[in-house]
Amino acid sequence: MIKKLTIIVPVFNEGKTIYELLKKVVDINLVNDIEKEIIAVDDCSLDNSKDEINRFSAEHKNLIFLENKVNLGKGGSIRAAIAEASGEYTVIQDADLELNPNEINDLLTPVLNNKADIVYGSRFINSKKKEKESILNRIANKFLTAFGNFCFGVKLTDMQTCYKLIPTMVFKNLQLKENRFAFDPEVTAKLARDKSLRWKEVAISYDPRTKEEGKKIRWRDGFRALYSILKYGLFKQ
Repeated sequence: MIKKLTIIVPVFNEGKTIYELLKKVVDINLVNDIEKEIIAVDDCSLDNSKDEINRFSAEHKNLIFLENKVNLGKGGSIRAAIAEASGEYTVIQDADLELNPNEINDLLTPVLNNKADIVYGSRFINSKKKEKESILNRIANKFLTAFGNFCFGVKLTDMQTCYKLIPTMVFKNLQLKENRFAFDPEVTAKLARDKSLRWKEVAISYDPRTKEEGKKIRWRDGFRALYSILKYGLFKQ
C-alpha cells in the first residue's frame, strides 16, 4: 500500500517554469488519496530559480526546499533529495514542463494493482510527444536504451526518461554515485541487478524543449551515459 509519494524536483536555471511546475505538482489529485511529499533541490542556479522556489514555498509551507552548496548536476540533486524522502515510493519530476505531472497517476496504477514494483514512463510507447524533438536526440535515446537493455538484461523503450517510480527504500539502498546525466543508466543498471523486481513501462506525453527554449542535455551527456552503461552494466561497478 502507498500512503505517501515523494516527488523529487531537481532544479537548475528553471526560473521561467519552476513556479508553474510546482503548482501543477501540488494540484495533482493522486489516486487513492495518496499524500504528496514534494522535495525541490536547487543546484546552484544562476537565474531566479531560487527566488521562484522561495516565492512558492511562502505560499505552500509543506514544500521541502534543499540547496546544493556546489553544482552537482541532476544526479547529485536527486541523491540529496532521496536521503530526505519519507514516502513509500519516490518519483522524479523535471522542472521544465516537458512532462505532464498529472500522468504520475498512470505510473502509480500498475503498482497499486500489484502488477509492478518499478514503473518507467516511456516517451516512445504509443508516442504522444510533440514533434519538436530533434531526430539526432531521438536516435541517441533509442541507441542508449538498446545498449542498456543489452548490458543490463532489461526490456525498456526509454531508459533516459525522467519519470521513474521506485520504492523509496530500494532507491536509498542503490548507493548511487553519478552526479549528472549518467545517473539514469546507473539507476537502471543497479535496479536490474535485483531479479525479484517487476518492471513496467507506461506511455507518457512529451513536449520537448529546443536548445533555444532551455534544453540542457548536450552530446557530451550522451557519451557520459554510454560510459555509465559500460561502467555499471558490463563492469558491474
